[in-house]
Amino acid sequence: MKLLNRLIFFLIALGVIFLALANRQIVSFSLNPFYPDDPSYGFRAPLFVLLMGAIGFGILLGYIRSGVTSVMNGLTKNMDRIFSRDKDREDDE
Repeated sequence: MKLLNRLIFFLIALGVIFLALANRQIVSFSLNPFYPDDPSYGFRAPLFVLLMGAIGFGILLGYIRSGVTSVMNGLTKNMDRIFSRDKDREDDE
């Protein structure tokens, strides 16, 4: 299993290196959709930096969503337990 994990990591790292080498050209990233040539709302960077940034941002958003979902599920289970306990107390009275 350890060998398989290392092999997968090596293949992914090799793919990232090839992606970076193939996309070294500088591109303009503009945050202004109406005037894309306006340099005040954008920057220039190699394409692979933008690609890796987008992938990293997606991973970060997925991590945050997963954490929030697990917290919300835990709160829901706790609230159900508390309400069922209170309901049992009301039934006893």
